[in-house]
Amino acid sequence: MPDIFHAIDSEFGNDSTLARVLKIYLCRQHTGEKLKAIGANFGISASAVSHACRRVKDRMRRNSKLRKKIEKMVKKLSLSRFKT
Repeated sequence: MPDIFHAIDSEFGNDSTLARVLKIYLCRQHTGEKLKAIGANFGISASAVSHACRRVKDRMRRNSKLRKKIEKMVKKLSLSRFKT
């Protein structure tokens, strides 16, 4: 999760609300953590995590620029995990 947090903060740090929901979304999509565990990290319920993920998916569907930024970040994060 720290890698995700750092990547989001460096790219979206000026918009704290967007950064927070993106962290939730990426944690859900790429960590394998349960909703309850993710929610505990953010001080929210499991259902709030689910709702935040739905909102991000909807926003990405409507905003191709945001979607491309997130896809690029995910690709970079995936590659960085294989560096030694």
